[in-house]
This record gives sequence, C-alpha cells and structure tokens, in this order.
Amino acid sequence: MAADGGETTFEAKDPLKIGYSVYDLQNPYWQSYAAGVRAGAEEAGIEVVIADQKSSQQEQVSGSLDLINQGISALIITPVQPSALPSTIDAAHGEKIPVVVADIGTEGDYDGYILSNNYEGGRLAAEHVVEKLGGTPGPHQVGVIELHAGSVVGEERVSGFVDRLGEEENFEIVSSLDGNDTVDGGFTAAQDMLSANPELDVIYAANDDSAVGASRAMETAGVSVANGFTLIGFDGSDPALDLIEQGVMSGTVAQDPFGQGQKAVETALALLNGEDPGYSDEATKTIYFPVEMVTAENVAEFRASRESQGS
Repeated sequence: MAADGGETTFEAKDPLKIGYSVYDLQNPYWQSYAAGVRAGAEEAGIEVVIADQKSSQQEQVSGSLDLINQGISALIITPVQPSALPSTIDAAHGEKIPVVVADIGTEGDYDGYILSNNYEGGRLAAEHVVEKLGGTPGPHQVGVIELHAGSVVGEERVSGFVDRLGEEENFEIVSSLDGNDTVDGGFTAAQDMLSANPELDVIYAANDDSAVGASRAMETAGVSVANGFTLIGFDGSDPALDLIEQGVMSGTVAQDPFGQGQKAVETALALLNGEDPGYSDEATKTIYFPVEMVTAENVAEFRASRESQGS
C-alpha cells in the first residue's frame, strides 16, 4: 500500500514495523509514552522498535537513522533538539517513511505533530482558581512561574491561564517569573513572589517541578493550601500527585503520555494508509491531545486509571 504525503509517497513494508526514537527512557513521562506506543502497535498487530536516545541529540540523529535502516514503515520521534529534525525527516522521506513528531517541538517537513493542548490546560488551571476564589472578596493576587525563556509549550500554558484569568475582575497577576523548569528554580521564584507580595493568594506553575519547589517556598513562608492558598502545577507527575494527596498542592493539569503514544501510532498508520489523521490544525499538521485537571477530589481515580495503563 502507498499513500501520498505532499511530495512524498509513503510505503508500508512487509512486515509492517514502526520505530520510536524516544527522548530518554530514564524519565517516567517518556516511559509512559513508550508504553502507549507499544500498546498502540500491539492493538494494530504490528511490530514496534524503540530506541532510547538518552537525552543526546547526537545519539538521536544516529539512532533514528539506524531505525530507518532497520526497514521501518513509519517513524515516531520525540526530538531532543527540534533543530536536528530536518535531516532525519529528509532521510525518512527518502525511504518513503512518514514522520510523526511526538511532543517537544518541530522543524522541517514533518507529517504529523502530537502534543498536549497546553493552552487549554492553562485555561483549565485558571478555571479552577476562579471556581475556588472567584466568589470571595478580592482582588486576589496571583503569581505565575513560567518555563524557561523560548519554551513554546511554556508560553502556551501561561497564555491560556492569563487569558482566562483576564476575563475576571477579581484577580490580579502581580508577578510572573522564570522558574527554569526545575524544583530549585520554582523554589527561588516562589520565594521572591511571596516576599514581594505578602497578600499573594495563588501560584500557578507551568510545570510540576516548579510547583514542587513553590510548595517548599510556601512552607518556609508559613503559607499553605490548608489555610486557603492555591498552588497549581502542570504535568500530572507522581511527585505532584503525592503533594495533592497530602493536601500540599491544590491541583495539577495532567497530560496523558500513554494516550499520546497510542495516538502517535494511529496517526502514523493513517498516513501510511492515505487516510486523514484528523489534524486539529491542518496548517501545522498538529493534533492536540486533551489534558485534565487533577485535584484532591479525583486524584485517587486518576492514579488508578494511570496504573491500569501500566505506566
């Protein structure tokens, strides 16, 4: 079977096999993503070969070429550095192989891009804040911990939050600082916010590591979720879920790497079969994957569902 992907004609080889070049299997997020890819391949009755690139751009370039040389019919890749994608995509297209980019970012003539709906996730976080505090006297002071400068994902997570909160008159964003995506960075950013704004009511962190750091700064400053403070992260990581269960964090916007991995396989097979992958945004060939708000009310159910996926 063959399918036309723009200027490239894709061809399913026999036996049908998909390759996944994964960012780093030491990271639980990518472990779950890879598990989803395996599950999607198993459901489709096809073989999958997974190459762990161990956070190395150089290893990913050579590892992806090795997958291509193993006779795969489609390549799924989570790029360590999106800037390295074009040469890999060109090599894949030379062998009539479609390329589905799985998260992080894109460059080059890729055929599909799957990522969480980060903007909507930011809006969900703001919606939770509004539901919790919107009916009480304000204005409520809000701090935002951003991801590192230039992170498109981080910009979307923040803009969704800021846009939704901007629809309310009862909230004021008084501080927005870079947390450098880390626990230590989140601690420093939150410490600065709390020191400069003693009336701060809310901290929204664009990833869970920063939120974990913020929780430690809150403890140092003597403020807590138990006493009415709101702390929300983004990712749905196990450390954040632990803190939600302990009453230290209010919530996190959870991604679904397992589900995204399954979707990546479905997208690759659709491209091979000449079918419409169902892009959310045709111009950028992007498929946005849903996110969900996890709080104390649903964290147990969320964890049970995740464990059932084997992640």
